Amino acid sequence: MQQHHEHDLSDPGFDPSDPASVAARRSEILAMEEQAAAMIAAGAALQLRAHAAAYDFGHALDMTEGCAESAMHVRSIANEVALVMQVSSGVAQGQLALASKAQQDFPALAVALDENVVTPAQVHKLVEVGFTVNHDDPIEQAERRALFVEVMLERVRREPLPPQALRKAAERVAEELTGESIDQRHARARRQRRATVEDLGDGMSIIRVTTDTFVAHAIRDRVRKQALAIIKARQRATADGASGAANSAAPGTGSAFGPVVDDARASAEVTGEPDAPDAQDERSLNEVMSDVVADMLLTSDPMGNSAAAGIQANVQLSIPITTVLADSDSASDQPGRAPALLDGMTPMPIEDAKRLAATAPAFLRVLTHPITGAVQAVDSYKPTAAMRAFLQARDVHCRFIGCRQPAVRCELDHTQAYQHGGTTAVWNLSDFCKNHHIVKHHTAWKVRQLGGGVLEWTTPSGRIYISRPEPHGVIFRPSDQLFRPTDELPRLRKDPDREPGPRQSDDPSSRPGHLPMTPPF
Repeated sequence: MQQHHEHDLSDPGFDPSDPASVAARRSEILAMEEQAAAMIAAGAALQLRAHAAAYDFGHALDMTEGCAESAMHVRSIANEVALVMQVSSGVAQGQLALASKAQQDFPALAVALDENVVTPAQVHKLVEVGFTVNHDDPIEQAERRALFVEVMLERVRREPLPPQALRKAAERVAEELTGESIDQRHARARRQRRATVEDLGDGMSIIRVTTDTFVAHAIRDRVRKQALAIIKARQRATADGASGAANSAAPGTGSAFGPVVDDARASAEVTGEPDAPDAQDERSLNEVMSDVVADMLLTSDPMGNSAAAGIQANVQLSIPITTVLADSDSASDQPGRAPALLDGMTPMPIEDAKRLAATAPAFLRVLTHPITGAVQAVDSYKPTAAMRAFLQARDVHCRFIGCRQPAVRCELDHTQAYQHGGTTAVWNLSDFCKNHHIVKHHTAWKVRQLGGGVLEWTTPSGRIYISRPEPHGVIFRPSDQLFRPTDELPRLRKDPDREPGPRQSDDPSSRPGHLPMTPPF
């Protein structure tokens, strides 16, 4: 291991013992990061336009010469672009075609890139989700896709979301704007189910199984529970000093390729030598989960350990009552229906959700505000359980900016520490994943409650970000639409009398500069 001595360290450029010097250096670094991000965004916008121009150039020549199907000119220009980008010609051709379609359907995204409102990765996710906003009428489809971009850009301006978190938010908006139901899309996507293997080198590979989302989450939940049970049993056996007996009683304990063998003990028994130290099973949770999956697929016996037997999978579903009660046949083509959500974030087919709900052992009723969608109450008899249920329903995920760890796997945090006078109440609690719970307590990040579940985060540099709870069954709309003439609004519904009109509200989200929320029906 390389050794570092104090005299070997270069000048850090600031005085670590001077708070003013530390703050100044931190600001300087963040300014460089902002400048770099702006340059990257501008470059990505230029590349997007260049790719689109290249494809349109080749396509125009192909149309003129009557060879649009073979796309020879598109291939030709793609090959040249591939040399410039140093990628394969197939990759270049795909990127050119995607850029042309994105520029045509989502022109506002290129402008947003130029203005450094979004990052290239965010644009990629928005384009990917935006293509799911479909309608039979091309004009209607264009209007809906334009509204989708407008809504999501406003969301990005309000809250900096990493690409995957932005995708989750975009999927909910797209689901309520598209003219094609998720059931139709899911039926088409299910035909792409498959299992593949990718070799990584060093004797390792990844096996991928494409299946229904709720099935995949249920599989992971069950595997994780089984792995935790195995680790708990292992720790208990170690604590009792009975690891050798446990190995004897459960010879199948181990990975798919054999039990975890105490080689030292086995060698001692064969040779008659004194007992050697026990070889402990020190696999991590991820390692055990991988072995559990392998054993179940190869032997249908999860490592022969009774501690993992009988464990069932759990998934969290949120289904609006209006969606549950709607007639499936008559409502299947209604884009305004609030979708069923897995873990409060991922839309899933309504019929699958209803089928799971029909066999659910219990329901938890969540009452929401008819306008804002904010959670008002949760039915439960036990106060502590009700508080946790209320907060999980309100927060949906970890409330750190951009984090989307589901609330069911998060920890409750007192915004004002309990030992400093903070109360155990819903207005002083929020869900944080373990990582961000530690960040909040042991670093200079600060958070305070603004009411209604809205959190204000302050970075160590003094920058402020707002984290708002996910809406329940509503769409974010730009506030300026509330004050535009009705005939200027996008044609989202066939019945104009059902379009919500201007509202006056004490909720801060309804004031100019914020995004008021309106029901999807």
